[in-house]
Amino acid sequence: MGKNLVRFVFTAFFVSVLLQLLAGFPLYIVKAQSDSDSDGILDSEEKSLAFMYAPYLHFVGGEKFYPTSVLYHVENSALYFRDGDVTRLIDASPTVKSVSSYKSDNYYLKNTLGVYEEIAKDYQEKRKTIGDIVYARVTKSGGYFVIQYWFFYAFNPGKLNQHQGDWEMIQVVLDSDEKPLYAFYSQHFAGEKAIWDDVGKVNGHPEVYVALGSHANYFRPYQGKLGMENDVVGGSVTLKPGDYRIVLLSDSSPWLEFGGRWGDWAEQADIALGAVGPTGPGHGENADKWYNPISWGNKLFSVDQTWFSLSWIVYNSTYIILAIVVALSIIKTGRIVKRKRDGKLNIGKVLRSKAGIGVVLGIAGVAIYLLAMFMPWYVVKGDVQTSALKTIGEVDLALIDGVDGVRINTLQSNGLTGLFGLGISFSIILLSSVILSFLDIIGIEKPRSLGRKYIRSGIASLIPVVIILIFIAQLSTLVTPLAAMVGDIPPQATKMLDLISSSPISGSYRDTLDSYGTVYLSWGLGIGSYLFVVAAITRFIAGIILGISTSGVEE
Repeated sequence: MGKNLVRFVFTAFFVSVLLQLLAGFPLYIVKAQSDSDSDGILDSEEKSLAFMYAPYLHFVGGEKFYPTSVLYHVENSALYFRDGDVTRLIDASPTVKSVSSYKSDNYYLKNTLGVYEEIAKDYQEKRKTIGDIVYARVTKSGGYFVIQYWFFYAFNPGKLNQHQGDWEMIQVVLDSDEKPLYAFYSQHFAGEKAIWDDVGKVNGHPEVYVALGSHANYFRPYQGKLGMENDVVGGSVTLKPGDYRIVLLSDSSPWLEFGGRWGDWAEQADIALGAVGPTGPGHGENADKWYNPISWGNKLFSVDQTWFSLSWIVYNSTYIILAIVVALSIIKTGRIVKRKRDGKLNIGKVLRSKAGIGVVLGIAGVAIYLLAMFMPWYVVKGDVQTSALKTIGEVDLALIDGVDGVRINTLQSNGLTGLFGLGISFSIILLSSVILSFLDIIGIEKPRSLGRKYIRSGIASLIPVVIILIFIAQLSTLVTPLAAMVGDIPPQATKMLDLISSSPISGSYRDTLDSYGTVYLSWGLGIGSYLFVVAAITRFIAGIILGISTSGVEE
């Protein structure tokens, strides 16, 4: 009893002394740092990395839509379900939380504000209140740190397709020591990748050039016109880190569970036409980016300084060609002036001789060549009557000419539109050759010399036709890379491409697609190509006449 009492008193004394000591010091509670998404990266580190590599977003002047909140779209939408050609309203007033219950890709959020103009007007009025939003996700994949930035736009008024809602993204890849290695930018069906040293940066933040309307992402302001591209990019408007709010994504963000489409789905065929709203991060076409970010990025087209140089040349090709033509025109004009001064300008004497017929034919050849520029070079027409796609009778499905380059019919209201990076006016190059040809005629000194130029220009007249036929003949070989970009291509489409490739000069095709309907196609060289052939023949004859005729001019 005595021993227990002593032990109790001693313990009480010790505790009282300890409490008095602690009373003189502030009390700290040690709390373990959180990793809310259990991906092995602390939340604090995720936030730090997301802000460290937040991009500078450069937009073209005239852009009407900027990265915004998904809440804006959901609040303006009604939730529908599609079962084949039948749709039904599910929820007239969904929320970002309620949509998480709908995981099937048959659901879609239709913006009820109306068409493009109404949505653009409403968004512009509310943008300042909503602010600009960029969603960020930091995760690990294959031993790498992956920082993704997801951009949601209320509308996609692109050249090749238009639809409500638009999801785009970029990602920065770091090694295990958090050193940046690569950047991957989404574009249309695929995208581009570049090593970190080739990425434009401002204070370590990657620069992104966002295409007008389509919101595809590029590394340079002069890209968009080379390769499988057809975009206008620039840097008139810039959103810097700090101009927009970064919202960190996690698996607990409720709307991430929504498996449907972020936009209207008016017709069953809208998916094939690219007119349906996109699926969100982790679903549909965006699933691979979310779950396999490294393997997805490794499949992208790799760009480097060489590609950027080629892009710059193509972007400035009009000015480069004009500069060359002006320089050559000045040289040729100087020669004409010198020959005039030396009495060696013989255009009048040649025209009065038998060789004049050759000169006149040559001029006719140039005129025919000029006319050919503005006529169709190649035409693919079609009459499609299926349950998925329909045309109003026979329409132009693809057209090549010298003014607008290569255009395709998207079977949407915007009709024919430029096809990727081939949307370049070839007439600039051809018109330049016409100007130089007329200077050669005016500055004629020796008929035979002009005759040789006629023959060479006659061969050159056939170049557009030859290039077109080679391109058409290679269409069937594009099926595999095209499928890698847009997904599986229907067997009927592959068959049509094979037929066109095997008979590039002209042909037709008619087929019944099971219970879907009928398709009729016709294709062939346009009147412009035949005029090129006529121009070539005319120039050949003119060259021969000048070569054998006497003109009284010393050769």
